[in-house]
Amino acid sequence: MKRLTDNLPKTQQALLFLLPVLYFIAGAYFRDLLGNLSLRSSDPEYIYFMSGLTLSEGTLKLAHIDNPGTPLQVLVALVFRIIWFFRGLPKPFVEDVFLHPDMYLSVTSLFIAGLTAALLFYAGKKTYQYTNSIFYALLVQTAPFLPVIWYDLIGRVAPELIMPFPLVLLTVLIIKVFFQKEPVSHYQLFLFALLSAFGLSIKLTFLPVWFIPFMIMDGWKKKAAFVGISLALFFIIAFPMTLRFHIFWGWIKDLFFHSGQYGGGESNIVDFASLKSNLRELIHLEKRFFYVFLALTASLIAYLAWFRKKAEKRISLLAVAVILSIAVQVLMVGKHYAHRYFIPVLLLSPLMVFLMAELIKKFYPGRKMNIAINIGIAALLIWSVEHNLHWLPIKSQAMGADIENRMPTWHYAQLLEKDSYKIITSQNYGSPFIEYTLTYSHVWGNHKKRLEYAPILDKLYPFVYNYFTWDNTLKYWVEPFDAQTIIDSGRNVYLYIERDEEELFDKTLAKLHEESPTPFVAESELLFRNPATTEVIYELKFFRNQGLILKSGTDFEADPD
Repeated sequence: MKRLTDNLPKTQQALLFLLPVLYFIAGAYFRDLLGNLSLRSSDPEYIYFMSGLTLSEGTLKLAHIDNPGTPLQVLVALVFRIIWFFRGLPKPFVEDVFLHPDMYLSVTSLFIAGLTAALLFYAGKKTYQYTNSIFYALLVQTAPFLPVIWYDLIGRVAPELIMPFPLVLLTVLIIKVFFQKEPVSHYQLFLFALLSAFGLSIKLTFLPVWFIPFMIMDGWKKKAAFVGISLALFFIIAFPMTLRFHIFWGWIKDLFFHSGQYGGGESNIVDFASLKSNLRELIHLEKRFFYVFLALTASLIAYLAWFRKKAEKRISLLAVAVILSIAVQVLMVGKHYAHRYFIPVLLLSPLMVFLMAELIKKFYPGRKMNIAINIGIAALLIWSVEHNLHWLPIKSQAMGADIENRMPTWHYAQLLEKDSYKIITSQNYGSPFIEYTLTYSHVWGNHKKRLEYAPILDKLYPFVYNYFTWDNTLKYWVEPFDAQTIIDSGRNVYLYIERDEEELFDKTLAKLHEESPTPFVAESELLFRNPATTEVIYELKFFRNQGLILKSGTDFEADPD
């Protein structure tokens, strides 16, 4: 810690600690607010749960390589092993992880928040060293605070939460190169390539950011070296993707040649009607970002028009590269829309402000302009704080209310006998039954690991059947559904349905009839209904007979208060 704060005045030290500490507190707050991730966040948390667990056991060929998401997969694997080391239990590692999945993911989330806080302090310190400006240093630290969507992600386990590492460090490196007199060195070229490869290995949405280091390389030899080294490092870092590249390449082609999400939709590269609608929504959600983007574009145009041949090549190329990168990202997000896909360039907001400030300084160099720029940055930070103060209570209340509404069902589910049969009907992103979320996670294991984990899960969570309504499949660990086996066991049978709908109930029973080799009739009694979410839990009784499905009245309903 002493080395990190060497040569920093005490006031600056305190200021540079402020935002990292606030970030960690925000991470801890949202982690606590969201409670058990299995309750509402099976995707992507429990996809990375399975990938990380598989990787922690030494299996390199992972089923999930779409993002590719490798840095998060590796981090989850390492954290899981460290947690188990601290727990010091005689119980096998895999069993302990399956018994306490939410705890393992919760610690992982806090670990990510802690690493990000450390990153922000490091970035602030380095920026201060390169610029001698505490305002620039604080500006760089605001990167993860500026996008409002960030508060939908912090406290969770998602690849976007790793994005600040390549993007904030890339911003710091660009600032260093900007103020040095020498061209980009070979070492800096390698760092640019490493950060670019690392960013792309997190998520393909990072790709447009590659334009920035590519354009500021002097000479085509360095540009070619940057591309070559970046690609080589990408294939090394994203090793699970590399080991299954043929599958990954098919996924990329589907994304490019289809207009829908996840490589679906019609076989056309762009659906212009959707593109227009998506761009309209994106601009509406990120008005402040686009104000800054347009201001940077206007500043560059004015600078080039005013100075013409005297315009400095480095700042001009850098500004063009950032503008081009954002424009390409806008088109990519417009083609395959999700607000979170825009995060890579949202994290470039501090770099945009930095470039705009430096362009303005070219018109009026001197101390007075520096003071004016610092006031402008301070005003921007206050503007951002005001914006966040408006949204944070809304997001906190929405998330808190969602969890509060789900908890009565979770509490009732804990009262059911552990050795009872549970049939879970849902296509939600979470469930009051951990068995549902683990089934969803299990699907994302590779074939070998699914076979290996199935008997372990069957031992820990026996007598469970999950009806996935989105693909009309009935999932089980080992033994397929057979009404006769259930009848012979004499155990209680419970049915959970995510929405209290007659159609969904009938569809579930029809699926059970379809899967069971033994004809049966089911008698049902409604035990619980959650009025806030309309989730329901029935007790079922099976009889070996061909007949009608019977339903009876309500026995218990959650108190809406």
